[in-house]
Amino acid sequence: MRLLKQVSYSFVFAAVAVSVGCSVKTNMGNNNYTVTPNPLEVKGDSILITMSANVPAKSFNPKANVQFQPYLKTAKGDVQLKAITLGGEKVTEAVDIKIDSKTGGKITFTEKIPYNSDLKRATLYPSFAVKVKGNYVTLPAVKGMNYADKVLAEGTITTALLVKASETVAIDNTPYEAAKSTQSVDIYFPLDVDRFNVNFKSGKDISNKKQIGLLKAALQTNKNWVVKGLAINGYASPEGELQRNSGLSQGRANSTFTYMKKELKKLGFTEVNDQNLSMGSTLAEDWAGLAKLVEASSLKDKAAIVAIINNPSVADLEKEGLIRRDHAKSWDKIKTTMLPKLRKSELVVIGQTPLKTDAELLALTSIDSLSDVELLHLATIADAAKRMDVYNKFVAKFPNDWRGYNGLASLYIANGDYASASTQLTKANELSPENVTIIANMGVVAKNTGDVKRAEELYKQAEAKGADMSYNKAIIAVKKGDYATAVSLFNKSGKKDFNYALAQLLNGDAAGAKSTIDNMSQDQMTWDLFYLRAIAGARMNNAEVVTTNLTRAVQLKAEVRQLAKEDVEFIKFFGNPAFEGSIR
Repeated sequence: MRLLKQVSYSFVFAAVAVSVGCSVKTNMGNNNYTVTPNPLEVKGDSILITMSANVPAKSFNPKANVQFQPYLKTAKGDVQLKAITLGGEKVTEAVDIKIDSKTGGKITFTEKIPYNSDLKRATLYPSFAVKVKGNYVTLPAVKGMNYADKVLAEGTITTALLVKASETVAIDNTPYEAAKSTQSVDIYFPLDVDRFNVNFKSGKDISNKKQIGLLKAALQTNKNWVVKGLAINGYASPEGELQRNSGLSQGRANSTFTYMKKELKKLGFTEVNDQNLSMGSTLAEDWAGLAKLVEASSLKDKAAIVAIINNPSVADLEKEGLIRRDHAKSWDKIKTTMLPKLRKSELVVIGQTPLKTDAELLALTSIDSLSDVELLHLATIADAAKRMDVYNKFVAKFPNDWRGYNGLASLYIANGDYASASTQLTKANELSPENVTIIANMGVVAKNTGDVKRAEELYKQAEAKGADMSYNKAIIAVKKGDYATAVSLFNKSGKKDFNYALAQLLNGDAAGAKSTIDNMSQDQMTWDLFYLRAIAGARMNNAEVVTTNLTRAVQLKAEVRQLAKEDVEFIKFFGNPAFEGSIR
């Protein structure tokens, strides 16, 4: 039997004489019936059956009222399709299609029915009845020809159902990088001096030696800490120090860096010799700092002084002059007790604790001490059995971090446990609402629990937040039977896998599907890829491609034997010795 999308069947129904009631005679002979597609085919979640037939001239009685009702015969019984009525020009009752007894006419039949597994090996048959005395009477077999023996279509192609629920599951994009931390202290400088002096002190509160000592002690608390850079956030006292000394900032920074690098080397931080050690500095007049000191002081005119400092319409250069002029006594106290505290710099040592290597992580017998970043990275490199333990440990250690719950959800999705995945995603969403990663994964769960409309809404939300949902949307397009859109979306995603090859095949490009699979590595080849390539070969009428790939598919999965025997994709090869040998 030929495997074509359209196959014409010629039924030569002998002259059917019905001499009941009004003795109407009609002839249903020589009608050419075309069934599209043939075999039938699942598209989306249903089968669309389309039939047409040309009724030859002078073959239909003008008074005849005939009912045509095809049916599908399955292993579990017959499935009756809808009935349509045909009437000659002298029939006064309403009929679906009028047939001119002299010129003939055309019969069209279309019905969409839900697919179920019983229909996979269903056979489509015709059935006719003629109206006699108000009732339709089934036409009997005539001259040894039984209408029920005439097959209109045999079997249903279910290749579209092979689409995999292999949606892209989103995980957080936390880079495996050690977080930087800092240790810092304030250091001080005399007025207009650009050199750092560790012995400089002023009053009871200002002592560089004490500050440096505090910094050294802090740096020695973590022996694994590595220095990555130095920074000086400098401030000049706001009485024109910065304007008078354009090189003040760089001088203070350079001298401090030189001193601090020596001290760090003494502490064992040899990495300070690294050329990649970052060093940066800034310097600005600290009017905000002065305002705070004045505000906290006991000066009687402090409100007026603070008003001058905070007045945006007064230039910085003018502020000192106004305070000197209008608040001379207070200015003298400010110079001796407050301005020295503002001639400071924040000395910052930047560093990080190195992360463990992949080998170190995988060798651990206990992961209790790992950081959040290390746990998340371990979950990506560990085997499937260990990943669940890692994410559970993450959730226990960081219960308010959405990433652990999302990680667990990704594993449940991979295992097909969508109820558990939904529970974890709900927790993640509570901790991080409107998170694009969580929204995308909620869409995956919705799609695989039957709520395609909700999945599409969630995918749209995720896309609006910058996510690429083209692959996941392509899978929905395949499920809906929109194969052209599916191919376009798969191309946009850049993912050339089983589902992409399947979409190409379903979209009529069997050669393209074969080429996609041909370009995969041997490590990628699974039984279903060999099977899909065999189907492509069948649609290309290439027996060698069919048999070679079925043989490999059977070697990888014995159940393929029965699958291929019942798959009408190979109907034109049924009985072929090479085909039978490939699945033996």
